[in-house]
Amino acid sequence: MKVGTLDYIWAIVSFVIVGVTFHYGYLLYGLLGIYVLMVALFMWHISQIRKRLSRSVAVFGTITDYHEATEVVKHYYPIVKFETEDGRPVSSVYSVADRVMKYEIGSQEMICYDPDDPIFFYFANRENDMVKDYYKAIIFGSVPALFVLLILIFH
Repeated sequence: MKVGTLDYIWAIVSFVIVGVTFHYGYLLYGLLGIYVLMVALFMWHISQIRKRLSRSVAVFGTITDYHEATEVVKHYYPIVKFETEDGRPVSSVYSVADRVMKYEIGSQEMICYDPDDPIFFYFANRENDMVKDYYKAIIFGSVPALFVLLILIFH
């Protein structure tokens, strides 16, 4: 996902919240506030992605290759070639990685692309790929947030 101005503002606000709440002895409240703001920001990102998905156009694309990336384990990003409604050829790399090659090279797959930005596409049967990492971060972030909340309640 692209880092935008709102993300930079979020980072600065988080640092300020930590600094101010630490200075005044309310760091746990600040950490809880950061989690709440993080959830709000992620929900905004999810709504922007869903809005983008709603205006997408479905076409068939051909899997031409895979981009391989090795972090801890090898990840595969399918490279898809397709034509837009107006006949423009597009070749783009899927923005979500898989640990296995899900599609055969040369296979035709239904994809949906954004007419305003054809490089952005998703596989028609995998819409949730675009937002699942945000939900994971919200869920995993809730564990320490609940721990902090319990400390504040019972302290």
